[in-house]
Amino acid sequence: MPNKLLLVDDEPAILRSLARVFTREGYSVFTADSGNAALAIMQLEACQVVISDFRMPIMDGATLLAEIKILYPASLCIVLSGFADFNAVLALLNSGSAFRFLQKPWDETTLLVEVAEAFRTYDETRDEKIITQLMASSADGLVEVFAGGQLGRVNGIAKNLLKLNDVNHSTFVELFSPVSDDGVAHLLDSPTGHAVLKTVAGREIEAFVKIVYEHSRVLQVLLVDDAEPVFSSLINLPAVLDQKSILCSADVHLQAGKPFAMVAIQLKNYGFWSEMVGFSEAEALFEDISAVLLKQASKISALMGYLANEQFVLLLDNISAELDVHAKLAALIEPFGPLNYTKSAVRVEFVITYCMAPEDGQSGRQLLNNVLISNRLHANGHANFFMRYDASMIERKRSQLLISEALFYAIDNEQLFLHYQPKFDLKQRKICSCEVLLRWQHPSLGFVSPAVFIPIAEQEGQIVELGYWVLQRACMAISNWSKQGVQLDKVAINISGKQLAQDDFIPRVETLLAGFDIDTSLLEFELTETWLIENLEQSIEKLSRLKKAGVSIAIDDFGTGYSSLSYLSKLPIDVIKIDRSLITDIAQNLNTQSMVANITRMAHDMSMQVVVEGVETLEQLKMLEQLNCDVIQGFLIAKPQSEQSFIHFVGIAGAGLASLMEGQ
Repeated sequence: MPNKLLLVDDEPAILRSLARVFTREGYSVFTADSGNAALAIMQLEACQVVISDFRMPIMDGATLLAEIKILYPASLCIVLSGFADFNAVLALLNSGSAFRFLQKPWDETTLLVEVAEAFRTYDETRDEKIITQLMASSADGLVEVFAGGQLGRVNGIAKNLLKLNDVNHSTFVELFSPVSDDGVAHLLDSPTGHAVLKTVAGREIEAFVKIVYEHSRVLQVLLVDDAEPVFSSLINLPAVLDQKSILCSADVHLQAGKPFAMVAIQLKNYGFWSEMVGFSEAEALFEDISAVLLKQASKISALMGYLANEQFVLLLDNISAELDVHAKLAALIEPFGPLNYTKSAVRVEFVITYCMAPEDGQSGRQLLNNVLISNRLHANGHANFFMRYDASMIERKRSQLLISEALFYAIDNEQLFLHYQPKFDLKQRKICSCEVLLRWQHPSLGFVSPAVFIPIAEQEGQIVELGYWVLQRACMAISNWSKQGVQLDKVAINISGKQLAQDDFIPRVETLLAGFDIDTSLLEFELTETWLIENLEQSIEKLSRLKKAGVSIAIDDFGTGYSSLSYLSKLPIDVIKIDRSLITDIAQNLNTQSMVANITRMAHDMSMQVVVEGVETLEQLKMLEQLNCDVIQGFLIAKPQSEQSFIHFVGIAGAGLASLMEGQ
């Protein structure tokens, strides 16, 4: 991202002089002769550093810098004014609105040094904020390591995996038993480092470089296995092997050239059992399950070992094809069917993955690592399916890490843009509104689908700042459309539950909206029902404040989450947006028609509007009109498109779509 510098002064000669100095030094320079002009430039450019005069007509420097501090908290502001203004500027310095005070007439060398320091501080503060955000929101274990190998912050998940209590004076190498220098060096020096290491506590972990900064890097750590047993009595069961014995047997098979499969079996829901029936009963149940597994393993001529954390490993030999593995695994878990295993009210579910030797690993250790990694990556998938290790999964994981890191810089590097999907009012028979959709074009990753990067942004926390960026750009577009005479009823903007959960969400939105001369009743915030219901009291309070500000509230993806509709009367909702999955067969299915009709009737009884997304056929459109739905969107109307295309479409689409509805 270029270093953007905004110069603000009501004296044209001073602006020209400063612009020459900083343009010569390679900065991207913008100039404004008033506070209002400066805020307009910040809306477009979000400059990292602002140099402003203090005494200016209409809006003085104090007011301008206070506004910038609220709207663009990461930007740093320098006051360049006469010494007589110092006492007045002191309050700005103390409040944090101003980074430095420099006196007119200025010393050019000092001015350049201070501006360079401001940009350096901006970068450091941004990196620090990203790391803090990652540590707080990531569901992965994260470790910060400084250039010399000194440990920085370690989030709670990583502390638990690595069994750390105090890391203030530890180095990264001190956490692990002797490993190859290349492995550690690759993690600490390579921007895409990856290694499997063993902690001094005996735990084997896989570490990826997640994100790299000038002075530190963040590593993601994942548990590969755990040599420390949870159930001591289980190890004493006859014929249950330990990890060392399993690895030895695997290496013997490999040396003999015998094909075999290594299988990882994780008891999926043991934590839930512990809460449901108590730990002692859950332990007894686990041991009974283990005994049944061991009996079945003997029947299929498999060696069974126990690792830890409710995880087993099997060696299946005497196989001629992958179908043999599936057949034996089906026999292994057959006793645990819901009609067969009746020793407890709990349902027994497994995560089962396997590797084929020697195709998926050249040593017992490599096979075990691969099958455990595969098991972990499938932990949230369907239970009791047999999933083979896929080396491309590791590459996908690395790709996710690259996307996650790139997302932190997507705004600064100006890689994001918006598309607009038109909505058609079935009663007015015209384009009445649109949905704002975020798009991302990365210089090396290319166009990254929202289906890929939005879930990553939700997990890692980037979605918060991305959401504010979308809101700001959408408000700019609405302002421009108003000036061009483009009339819309609503502009829908997606708001993440994580964004809404932020303590400063309401004041940030209020301040952002105050910076635009737009009618806030044009705004419609779309939220998913899952977050709203899980945080009902907080949702009611925040959504009520948005309603008072004139913003409409829509429930997105309605019908895919909660079956109970009682919450609708408790929340200040204006729009129900029926998910596309509910109307796929609406033209032929009477049950679907009845369901949509009932939803629509209920919504109208509660003074809510019904929007249907994913409309792709004329038959769907006509049926939705018969069912009294209000607004539709989908490829039948138009695909998401650029702002220029959307404005053109609004002007020409009405008559054509009305004719389409009449079947002409």
